Amino acid sequence: MDKQTLDKLEFSRIRESLSQKCYSPPGLAFSEALYPLTDHDKISAELDETAQMTEILRFEEPFPLETVDPVDDYLYRLKIDNTYLDPSEYRKIAHFINVCDRIKRYFRNKSEKYTLITSYIKEIASAPEICQKVEKAIDRDGEIKDSASSKLRKIRIDKQVVRNRILDRLESMLSNRRSSGDRQDDLVTIRDGRYVIPVSSSDFTSKSGVVHGRSKSGATFFVEPMQTVEMNNQLRGLYLEEEAEIERILIDIGDSIRERSDELKANYQIIGRIDFLHAKARLAVQLDCNKPELAHKALLELNQARHPLLIMAHEDKHKVVPLDLSLGVDFNCLVITGPNMGGKTVALKTAGLLALMAQSGLLIPAGENCKVGIFDHVFADIGDEQSIELSLSTFSAHISRIISAIKECRQSSLILIDELGAGTDPVEGSALGEAILNEILRCRGKAVVTTHYSALKTLPEKDRRIQNASLEFNQKTLEPTYRLKIGLPGSSYAIEMAKRLGMPEKVVAEAVKLVGSQERNLAELISKLQSATQKAEFERKVMNEQKAAIDEAKTFYENKKAEIEKSEKEHKKNAEKEARVLVEKTRADLERLIKEIKESQASKKSVKKSHEYIDRKREELREKTTDFKAKPEQSLSPGDRVLVENLQAEGELLDKNANTGIWRVQVGNLVVNTSDGLLKKLKSKEKAPKPPAGVNYAPFSDISMQISLRGMTSDEAVSALEKYLDSVALANLEKVYILHGKGTGALRKAVHDYLKTHPAIEDYRLGYFDEGGSGVTVVSMKQV
Repeated sequence: MDKQTLDKLEFSRIRESLSQKCYSPPGLAFSEALYPLTDHDKISAELDETAQMTEILRFEEPFPLETVDPVDDYLYRLKIDNTYLDPSEYRKIAHFINVCDRIKRYFRNKSEKYTLITSYIKEIASAPEICQKVEKAIDRDGEIKDSASSKLRKIRIDKQVVRNRILDRLESMLSNRRSSGDRQDDLVTIRDGRYVIPVSSSDFTSKSGVVHGRSKSGATFFVEPMQTVEMNNQLRGLYLEEEAEIERILIDIGDSIRERSDELKANYQIIGRIDFLHAKARLAVQLDCNKPELAHKALLELNQARHPLLIMAHEDKHKVVPLDLSLGVDFNCLVITGPNMGGKTVALKTAGLLALMAQSGLLIPAGENCKVGIFDHVFADIGDEQSIELSLSTFSAHISRIISAIKECRQSSLILIDELGAGTDPVEGSALGEAILNEILRCRGKAVVTTHYSALKTLPEKDRRIQNASLEFNQKTLEPTYRLKIGLPGSSYAIEMAKRLGMPEKVVAEAVKLVGSQERNLAELISKLQSATQKAEFERKVMNEQKAAIDEAKTFYENKKAEIEKSEKEHKKNAEKEARVLVEKTRADLERLIKEIKESQASKKSVKKSHEYIDRKREELREKTTDFKAKPEQSLSPGDRVLVENLQAEGELLDKNANTGIWRVQVGNLVVNTSDGLLKKLKSKEKAPKPPAGVNYAPFSDISMQISLRGMTSDEAVSALEKYLDSVALANLEKVYILHGKGTGALRKAVHDYLKTHPAIEDYRLGYFDEGGSGVTVVSMKQV
């Protein structure tokens, strides 16, 4: 992939955006070295790691990554024994170690969930002893603390004592001079690191002391009196001791870092890798990207794809019209036509740039079910290549680039050409363009080209490996919609665009007359095809919605059937247990009565009492075992009126499945499936019993086990969810699924905030991998 192609597709701007999101020098180096890969396993690993880090940024607490200084440079300077760094640089190394520790703590409870990222984290070595030494010895301003060592503390105390003695002696001497009226503005100052007082040159004698300086006018000497020379010498010595002790402390810290140098270097590279993944994930969140499926062959299957740089420019992906594009599955060449300024070049660049991003381990700004293959060679010829220096016209420059592409074309090549055959005679340009496409197909390469030539629009009729695509144009408003339609050629709408831009009416009218009838007929045919396609798409959308509703109803009734059968089994099991307990208790009571009869010598009163008790127990036992008596055989046939006992509703039998023995029953506007055991045949005038007061069975017919909130705003989603959960609570469903998608996480957060407050919610969680992952929330309802 040559640099010119990467520049044409603006891949460098993706690198630049990543670099701006890095916190460390090695992370920045990784970003600047970003380049499309061609090894399937490496690309797959990069995509998986980026996807996991993106999941962390979207759904976990803020990631504890901070700016890191060039630690490798500091470690290099400490290679030699007895060398040391500036205290502020030690603080930066300690800060780096603290960042490493915070990241390790962040993943303490996430190792099983984010295995790919934690595989790096496990390799980070801790070095708390270095941080403790730095914290003990160096303050936030980079100054050495008194607490760095007991010796340093003592030296500084001694310094202060000696300094105070010197100042007291000099202030006393100045005070005596002031009282005699000689000078009134004398101050103690420092010269050459020694405390001195000003003495007039006229008053100075050799006994006055040691001169350490002179004023600019020469009228004043700065003199160290003989009385303080020894004390200044002592103070100077303490300064030298302090410097030596500080140097010893800094060397000691350097030795501690030097001992862990290899581990810290490894940590630095790991943090750089984490920083790079973090930058890729931040870009994915910014652009609302998803991980594409990586195919083993060269192909593109994009849905809801958007150009990343357009999203950055608008700061809102919804302002960028998405496109669906396929290549390398049903056809290998896509010819895009349509009006100028209609988005053809953007579509071309989107396909190329998203392929490069995926091969670089980046998530792409597209839908969740995209598939991207691996292209060993990507070639792009976009824009004006005219070069005065090389004496190349626009046409010559384009042809030179296309020649290079054709020579290297193979099965895993992706060739993108803007305005194929332009810049020369239309007839010859069309012929040359067709020949170029035929050569690409002969090499089994993949190509996306844009053109205005009508002849190239007819190629799909000759070769099924070629497919048309067009950018929509609203003929009423005379404006492009920027929507890409696969399967239909598009018109250039040059006359319409000229009219919209202000071309005089008479010029437009003459142009219409001058256009050949064949060309006008083709344009009209394309227009009719577009209208028919739009109608078909609308009808297909309606059919898909109806099918989805039917599938939901089918799933609901199958689940309800399983729940009812389970409940029925449990009910019978519990009732059998109660019956056994009743029989045992009755047997014990009878034995007790027999004993009493014997002991009372069968008095009439006790015998009567016993008979009454036995009759009562017999009735209880009969009631308890009623449920286990086989229902009388009933002859059921289509057209019979029946009571569906589990719904407590009247219905009409439609037919019976010979294999499963399940009846289909018409209940109102619904058709339900049920077994013989849950049906009771009604006589001609018999009516189904009404449900008990306060019980409403109607909601069961409409409740789905899941609700989809995707595409809604937060307010719309919460309103829909509130109504849905009320119905779920009435139906007493145990578990439901809320589909909110992954996206930015805003909709998921709004849903979770509402679920926290709902009184009928027992618990909720994000879905497992096979349930839809973080795009689904599974809710457990309280059972009544």
